[in-house]
Amino acid sequence: MHRDLSQTIGSLFMVGIPGSELDGPTREFLSEIRPCGVILFSRNIESPRQVAELNRDLQKFAVSINIDPLFISVDQEGGRVRRLREPFSAFPSSWEMATSHNPDSTVRNFAQQTALELRLAGFNMDFVPALDVVSELVDLKSTVIGDRSFGSDPERVAHFGNIVISEMRSHGVIPCAKHFPGHGATTVDSHFDLPVDGRSLEDLTKRDLIPFQSAVQNNVEMIMTAHVLFSDIDSAFPATMSEQILYGLLRKTMKYRGIVITDDLDMGAVSKKYSTEKCVIESFRAGADILLICNSSDKATEALSTLKRAFSDGVISNKRLLNSTSRIRHLKQSFSQSFQPCDPEQLLSEMSR
Repeated sequence: MHRDLSQTIGSLFMVGIPGSELDGPTREFLSEIRPCGVILFSRNIESPRQVAELNRDLQKFAVSINIDPLFISVDQEGGRVRRLREPFSAFPSSWEMATSHNPDSTVRNFAQQTALELRLAGFNMDFVPALDVVSELVDLKSTVIGDRSFGSDPERVAHFGNIVISEMRSHGVIPCAKHFPGHGATTVDSHFDLPVDGRSLEDLTKRDLIPFQSAVQNNVEMIMTAHVLFSDIDSAFPATMSEQILYGLLRKTMKYRGIVITDDLDMGAVSKKYSTEKCVIESFRAGADILLICNSSDKATEALSTLKRAFSDGVISNKRLLNSTSRIRHLKQSFSQSFQPCDPEQLLSEMSR
């Protein structure tokens, strides 16, 4: 395999890093993987200055090892899922925003303010909106998505989701709609085990797919998969690893042209049931462009070796690799301003106003 092709394979990965600074082991890890991006969690974030300095250093480091500028992503949804705590702005959950006195204004304000703060802190991607439609048949608190959803009306979920997508985009932050084709009817938490949803494609089309189809029409830049087994559509693999769902349904039927990213391949839903090798090869073969590995550097290293071997052995074609890498590069080019290293002093100046 050519060296340049081998190096390119790393750009199919987005990875987590262990600490709050770009230390030696983290530099070594990123140099080995050569990923398209990183995702930050609470463990990486201590203060506005610290996180802005980390993000600045990450972008400068990418240049120094001769890879494209990094996606620097975070889950900043509002409510219980927000990695950036005060003094960054705090917003209620999607459910609360959608049921507020003036929901359009509330959701728009959340997206605008969050995007502005993320950009100042050096982020260029937020894993929002959650387009999962919560089932009316289950108790809100018993579903894993619960108040992370905008509601149980698919049209309203689509409407608020598109406000978030458009506002994030217009403020230089890449949005990512999740969790395709819908995680709102399950009670099992995919962080720990594999949820099963036995509904038919017809049922999903009438309900869960409506917000995603609307987001596709709004040219959403990225869609994240659900670690849910839709047994009536594909009894062998969860959506993340299902060619019927990612290629057949999302790409062919729904005409999606953007990037598909997996949910975290460290999560119990897939890691308990499938080997790293199986997860990586089946997810990529199914149609995922970016493989997300949030916690284990060893797993990321193993996944990279697995994918390199699959290309070397002809299990996955050069064309398939180039399809994904060209989508990734195109998205980075279209948001090029958002990949410049941030200035921590500017963030602190804005936050002190």
